[in-house]
Amino acid sequence: MAVETPSPLVTTDWLAARLDDPALRVLDASVLLAPDAPHLRPMRDAYQRAHIPGAVFADLVQDVVEPGSPFGITRPGSGRAAEVFGRLGVGDSTTVVVHDNEFGQNAARLWWILKAAGHERVALLDGGLRKWTAERRPVTSGEVTPAPAVFTARPRTDMWADRGQVLDAVTSPGGASLVNAVPELPDDVSVLPPGAARVMSTSLPGSLDVPFPSLGQPGTDTLPYPSINWPGSPVLRPRPDRRRLLEHIPADHPAIVYCNSGLNAPLVALCLVDAGHTKVSVYDGGLMEWLSDPDNPTVPRHLTA
Repeated sequence: MAVETPSPLVTTDWLAARLDDPALRVLDASVLLAPDAPHLRPMRDAYQRAHIPGAVFADLVQDVVEPGSPFGITRPGSGRAAEVFGRLGVGDSTTVVVHDNEFGQNAARLWWILKAAGHERVALLDGGLRKWTAERRPVTSGEVTPAPAVFTARPRTDMWADRGQVLDAVTSPGGASLVNAVPELPDDVSVLPPGAARVMSTSLPGSLDVPFPSLGQPGTDTLPYPSINWPGSPVLRPRPDRRRLLEHIPADHPAIVYCNSGLNAPLVALCLVDAGHTKVSVYDGGLMEWLSDPDNPTVPRHLTA
């Protein structure tokens, strides 16, 4: 029997009560964003050292992607999604809980990809592995290799935006709202990877800002680069606080959320959906694709840490 989930978010209590259910699959989507190349690194070693019992590692960098894309971690097409999720043990009736070792900015991408592939039974674990371990819940080591499953992709193209749709939003004010999810610049930009400062100080014309770390509980944490203190914590802010931070995004307009590579924009998109927005898409190419064409318009972004 399928496990019903109060998507898009579930608590550690909810997961602990259902962890042994064979209809449930837990996926760990942890990614390290490092200041030196390669900047995106799947955290499989950390997963092998300690993970939620039964959790399977989902590699967002090398696996849950479309091979050969010039823009990094481009979402998988239908065929690739069916192959990868079937290999991860996700069948058509499987309930999936996704998490990472931060507060969901990586796992939200996996949530978005699964939803956009037509899989409805998927939720994000609020607090992820850090909250789970802070509560002294059980963890195990090693690698979990699940039995293969049959995953049928039923693409929802409305959940993704392409460069043409973004250009329409730039050139036709009053249409879709563009939402910039890129973090604010840190005080010390020298610790950023090459080119990151340019990306973080650039925006698409008319964009509204929701830096994804702002959705975390106030505190201090290392997001998203080691050695940089960002506002945030391993858990999301409560729903009323998140909705307050999103009030400037018009609910009666479509919203197109973007970041640099598409890794973190889905967290903001997920929170918009949770806040009641019904027309939300992610520009998967992000600034990486947009800035590859010097004719695409940009404006300076004036956010500071």
